[in-house]
Amino acid sequence: MKLAIFDFDGTLLTKDTLPCLGKEWNRQKRSRTRYIITLLSIAPVLLLYKAKFLPRESMKGLAFKRFNRLFNKMTQKEIEEFFLQAYPELCNIFNVLVLQEIKRAQEQGFHCVLLSGAYSDLLKIVARELGIDTVIGAELAYNDGVFDLKGTPFIDGKSKRSLLLEAFSGEEIDWKDSRAFGDSYADVWVMELVGERVAVNPDPQLLAYAQKNSWQVITA
Repeated sequence: MKLAIFDFDGTLLTKDTLPCLGKEWNRQKRSRTRYIITLLSIAPVLLLYKAKFLPRESMKGLAFKRFNRLFNKMTQKEIEEFFLQAYPELCNIFNVLVLQEIKRAQEQGFHCVLLSGAYSDLLKIVARELGIDTVIGAELAYNDGVFDLKGTPFIDGKSKRSLLLEAFSGEEIDWKDSRAFGDSYADVWVMELVGERVAVNPDPQLLAYAQKNSWQVITA
């Protein structure tokens, strides 16, 4: 089996997921107070990142945990409905070139994987609409059907690699002929597993690494 592995934030989706979901929260006219409180909790993390006191992955991890407060006391059904309503708006900012790569991989018989630190409930909607075979993402935790704020882990680049290997541990994977698409240096953990690596609108660190190693680069 050959895999075609696609990151979500900054790769298939041209922007980061959390700010987009924040806009969606407001567009859907949900609690403005809850949104402002959540935003204020994230602001210090962003300031530390911009002042270069926090690396990108640490910033994303802290922002993710604080953003989860938006879903506090919501039921699984309510959160799933939020993602369903958000999807049509998100797909307006999908990277057309990456959509083409997904279609090409499907036509070539690759098993397509959507691998991201974004919420798996959202990723499953995306995968269903695009015909992607496997989803690996952040699983929201629930207690008696209500969101559990403490139980949802952040997935960094290293964790993505571990989860991917675990998901396909019982399969014969042709890693050399598999391919992976990512936008961040953190994606190198996954990209180095495969023979074909494609950097999509890469951050400066990934761009330098890709150029040094003669990886394909897509910009749009």
